Amino acid sequence: MTGAPPRDTTSTPGPVRPSLDVPPLAAWWIIAAGVVVTMLFVLTDHMLRATTTFGGTLALAAVLRLTLSQAQVGGLAVRGRWVDAITLLVLSVAVLLRGFTLDLTAR
Repeated sequence: MTGAPPRDTTSTPGPVRPSLDVPPLAAWWIIAAGVVVTMLFVLTDHMLRATTTFGGTLALAAVLRLTLSQAQVGGLAVRGRWVDAITLLVLSVAVLLRGFTLDLTAR
């Protein structure tokens, strides 16, 4: 019995990389879908629908930021819960006000 020596199965194949500490995007995908729908409305010249969709998407982001847990909110968490929600609501109101006061008649 002069065969090959037995293999050592306890060694690792190489250096192991540490895991990245990146939070999952989670609820961010809902907001991304709203932005895609908004851009589709813009591309088809439906500016009032685009304004409403984008403002609603920002308001939805604020509600999600307030109601979801830290693990579920994912990429929507930037600062504190209330700071994020108030910022998103202010942006939502600004987009809606500006969009509904635009004069889009042809001249």
